[in-house]
Amino acid sequence: MGAQVPTRAEVAQAAVWLCRHGVRVRVPTRLLATRLGMRGGARPQAVLGRLAVLYLAGTAGALGYQCLQYLPGVRGVEMTDSKVAYFLLFAIQGAIWSALRQRDRKAAAALGARALDRPRPPWHALRSGWYFASVVVTFAGGAALGATMFFTTGYRTYAWSWLGLLAMGTVVFGAAFAGVVRRPVIAEDEPSLAVDAVLRIEDLSLTLPAIYAFPVLTDLVTPHRQPPGFAPWLAGYAALAIALQVVDAIIHGRRRPALPDGDYGVPSPDPQFAQTAVNRSPRRHPSDPDGLRDAGGGRPGDRIPPTRPRCRPD
Repeated sequence: MGAQVPTRAEVAQAAVWLCRHGVRVRVPTRLLATRLGMRGGARPQAVLGRLAVLYLAGTAGALGYQCLQYLPGVRGVEMTDSKVAYFLLFAIQGAIWSALRQRDRKAAAALGARALDRPRPPWHALRSGWYFASVVVTFAGGAALGATMFFTTGYRTYAWSWLGLLAMGTVVFGAAFAGVVRRPVIAEDEPSLAVDAVLRIEDLSLTLPAIYAFPVLTDLVTPHRQPPGFAPWLAGYAALAIALQVVDAIIHGRRRPALPDGDYGVPSPDPQFAQTAVNRSPRRHPSDPDGLRDAGGGRPGDRIPPTRPRCRPD
């Protein structure tokens, strides 16, 4: 169980996350600290370690993809230049999602029989229609554009080399999207249930479907690769997908759901500096049965290390 105890950095970052969502606590509950800490920037080594491994794998993948130019009938000079950017995106998204997934699994395992049995919210209610429009434009629109280039021009090498990368992006995005919408509810009470609902919405925003329309813009600096006359279509395609994603982000920022009143942990004695509160007593709060005040080797009286000078709720 020792490995399941959140670190002091996770406790601090979880308090900051809650503060940004209108709840000020001194020490969040163990479940919330486990889930929110990494999302706030704690445990960066978990993400960086995965990123290093996946970056090497992505580099090898990009080199291997480039080797397709040696196949019979392939004109290597026409292959898309965006392959490195795509494989880098695969590595970044894979590193983030694998780290979050591992932490959520640990949180769920620690709950055990205490977990609430609640249904998942419907996937279509998690984001606005603008988000799903960006998904359609990025992947279906990109596929239609690539197919048009393949069947109506002589630049088939460029078309299939880009479509192959876009197809891989569809798989990576689909895995991340499914991981969020199909994730079981991880909650032990009504406050943690409300946090779970907000996390599901915010995690979905990290999937960033429109980002897979961006790498194709690198081909616009080498106009000999794509068919003549298609540069404006490629630029418009990427701009539309990104614009739809931005609109969804703006709408989400204005409609961020508020957390209800409840027990999210040890209340903060200072309403403005929850993350810099001092532990004045070793007595444990009912919502802090594992003594998270001392997580990571701290002692009563130590400060929870702040990550921001102040936290203002929205």
